[in-house]
Amino acid sequence: MPIHTISSFSRSIVFKVLIVLIVSMTLVVTGSIFIFTSKQTNLMLEWSFNNNESMLTQIGYMASSEMKQFGDRLTLLSKTSEIQSLDPTMAASYLKSYSVSSLFISGETITLYDRENAFVCDNSMVGIPSESPYPIDFSRITPHRPYTTPWFRDAKDAPPKRLFGITITNKSSSSGFLLANFSLRRLWTMFPNYKIGKNGFLVAINGQGEILYHPDLKRWLTDSHKISELGLKDIDPRNYDIKKAQFQQLYDNEKYLVNYYFDSNTDFGIFAFQPKREIDDLIYSATQASIAILIIAILIILIIAAWMFYMLGLPLNRITRHISQITEGNLDIQEIHIGNRKDELGQLGNAFNTMHDTIKRQIRELNAHREILEQEVKERTKDLEQANKKLEIISKTDELTGLPNRREMNETIANEMGRSARTKKPFCFVFIDIDHFKNINDTYGHACGDIILKSVAQTIRGLLRKYDVFARYGGEEFLTLLPETDLEGAAVVAERFRRQIEKMTVRYADFTIKISITLGVAKFDERLGADRSIQMADKALYQGKEGGRNRVIVWRPEWVTEADYEAAAIELAALKKNADKPKEEKFQVSLDYIEDHPLKQVAEAAKAAEAEQEENREEEERS
Repeated sequence: MPIHTISSFSRSIVFKVLIVLIVSMTLVVTGSIFIFTSKQTNLMLEWSFNNNESMLTQIGYMASSEMKQFGDRLTLLSKTSEIQSLDPTMAASYLKSYSVSSLFISGETITLYDRENAFVCDNSMVGIPSESPYPIDFSRITPHRPYTTPWFRDAKDAPPKRLFGITITNKSSSSGFLLANFSLRRLWTMFPNYKIGKNGFLVAINGQGEILYHPDLKRWLTDSHKISELGLKDIDPRNYDIKKAQFQQLYDNEKYLVNYYFDSNTDFGIFAFQPKREIDDLIYSATQASIAILIIAILIILIIAAWMFYMLGLPLNRITRHISQITEGNLDIQEIHIGNRKDELGQLGNAFNTMHDTIKRQIRELNAHREILEQEVKERTKDLEQANKKLEIISKTDELTGLPNRREMNETIANEMGRSARTKKPFCFVFIDIDHFKNINDTYGHACGDIILKSVAQTIRGLLRKYDVFARYGGEEFLTLLPETDLEGAAVVAERFRRQIEKMTVRYADFTIKISITLGVAKFDERLGADRSIQMADKALYQGKEGGRNRVIVWRPEWVTEADYEAAAIELAALKKNADKPKEEKFQVSLDYIEDHPLKQVAEAAKAAEAEQEENREEEERS
């Protein structure tokens, strides 16, 4: 690409738009990725904490269920005839039978005592007296539910145990006691089934903080150890609680995510420790993925910018160069070649080529002096048609803002009323007034006021849907028609207008002027008619001005009084009566008149246009 082409393109609006697009999209994507990564970090930490919390709850329920089942088995055994007989031979044989021994694991002893607390038998031998491996107060054993002792060890390297005791009541003979020790090895075999992350581990304790289970059995269960030796200082196991995710440093100088569960009924608590490095690895993976997404997004933005440069920048640059050459008088240049494009640039290129050909043709005609009378008539006819079109546009368009005027808006409202009656879909009005507009005119002049009117009109028009209608209603007042929109939706649209205008600043001379608008929103009420419905929006706008301006007020249907409906009914009846009268025929231009007076019609059309403009100006001043 030539250097002068690059230089001219760098000064174009397309180039500036592309730069703004690249920078803004990059900032948006970068900020979004940063926020996403931060939230993802917190979510991963909370997810790990909640997952571990759920795991501990399952383990706690499992342990409680296992102990309850153990007590239920003991209760069932106490009700058997063999046990209630308190006969040493019969009871011992029964306890050593497969149906009973299969309910207990190695190291769990079942012992039968009589009412004098004397040994009767157990499940290991018959007739040899044995003392309880743990001092127990037989008076605390009740017949209703098993009595449990605190956790204990009968040897340093033995697993923790606790005794379950229950009374034996036999009305035909004597009573006694049935005791069994519950070994924590029952739970040890189940703990490996529960995973805390990849390298996390579980630690079980009792209410005194004594460690009942640790994966490193040789180190922590060959003797009595406290949970404080792991690095958890000054905690009360019965009342300790962890409400949110937090890391604690243990004896190995590594930080862990800690969860805790304690069941006071079983005097059994469980700690879950998940290494912080595991969670950091998850966060790092998410961060890497976010960075990859950011790089891909930036590449996509650059590709889109390059595509826009190719599709918009280059064709616009070629068109600009051709226009410059024609302006300098070089009419012999070739046509612009932009391919078979059907978009706006293609249409612009074709229109420019057509204009170029027209200019060359007209110059040739002027140089040859071959105009004839028929051509003059055609040109005058064409001028007249253009004048009529201009008159039609002027009659329906506000000259300053280019928006539809009040007359055009009234026709549009009439059409929308008919369409709404057919489709049964609502539509709403948004009445807009520029705040302190008179002060702006008085302070900065009417030229500044015109700039502000055009700026407000252009801004709001850019926020509308293609089938919404936005018109200048008079002075600094605008009216918006929102088809197929309910009251809540119209309020949202009005608030969008207000916020966008509030952000605007208009520079005039050396002044920077802030603008605000007040908006009234009302829904079309068939009983009120269009004019009354617009008046409701106007009343809402007036409330907004009374309330301090720069706000949106929605006129609620319940605010309409019966008096409003009665007045509307009278007006609608009068309008219907006038509509039934024969209408005056509109003035039509005839070709006979043109042939007699070829210039008079054009002059009258211009006068009518001036009269219409003067009427609009007077209406603006009255507003």
